[in-house]
Amino acid sequence: MRTDPSHGNAVILMYHRIADDGTELCVSPAEFRAHLAVLREEGCRVLPLQDLAQALARGDAPPRSVAITLDDGYLDALTEAAPLLREFDYPATFFVITATLDGPAEFWWETLQRVFDHPSLPAELDAELAGTQAPLPLRTPAQRRAAFDAARRPFYAWTPQQRRERIAALLGWSGLAAADGAGPVRAMTPEELRRLDAMPGMELGAHTENHLLLPAHALPVKEQELLLCRQRLEALLGREVRSLSYPYGAFDEESVRAAQRAGFAAAVTTGNQPASAHSHPLVLPRCAVQAGDDLRARLRELFAAAPQAHHYDRSFA
Repeated sequence: MRTDPSHGNAVILMYHRIADDGTELCVSPAEFRAHLAVLREEGCRVLPLQDLAQALARGDAPPRSVAITLDDGYLDALTEAAPLLREFDYPATFFVITATLDGPAEFWWETLQRVFDHPSLPAELDAELAGTQAPLPLRTPAQRRAAFDAARRPFYAWTPQQRRERIAALLGWSGLAAADGAGPVRAMTPEELRRLDAMPGMELGAHTENHLLLPAHALPVKEQELLLCRQRLEALLGREVRSLSYPYGAFDEESVRAAQRAGFAAAVTTGNQPASAHSHPLVLPRCAVQAGDDLRARLRELFAAAPQAHHYDRSFA
């Protein structure tokens, strides 16, 4: 008989896109299916996120418990991830940015990627657009990557209006048009979100209204981002929404208290740590999964990790 070394740990997996595009947010459908098979082979108990959060709070989570989450609400959550999850009869939670309900849209980070992947860019990026003292050269792949990183950096803390203005400027500089929302790399439409939520085991959760870096903003903005997202999702789905994912995994005590007031019962961040009975239910750590990861090894490491005090514990807020 195998002795279970999980120390009461649970693992909450974090994915973004399930697609063959090869970007840093993508895990291919074939690899995602292999990951689901690993969960079965390793004897994991895959639970809905809310069930796992409640079991952790009670201190009676089953050994080797796992929850599966996918952030941002990409179309491939419906077309690729959900059918594979259904094949294995595994539940999952999909976190949605509700500003996308206003119409077909490309996420700002996808627009940036498209701009810097464009083969016919000028020889250098203007200093103003780069946010640097001098223009940045774009002749080599390494220079393009450095310019992309420089251009992306301020977006995290910006307001939605600041982001829109800079995206428009970058599109004008590159000569590219704004996306029309007809391609596969887009957010789900309201009807697609309803279809996903209606599938057995599939739950939609909140990822805020505009995917802002919450700690960078004042309390009224945090409250608006959290409450408006929950209200819009509930109006769309006709049911209560109790799960939240903090954008970029970023939170502070003010954000956690605002999430509690907004009515969320479970909230996840990042951290690449196991969750446990010590975890605060509104600051549950997740394990980010990327293409090429050895999920079996990571699961074994996380389940075997000795409990330790960290800033995700119940004393946080």
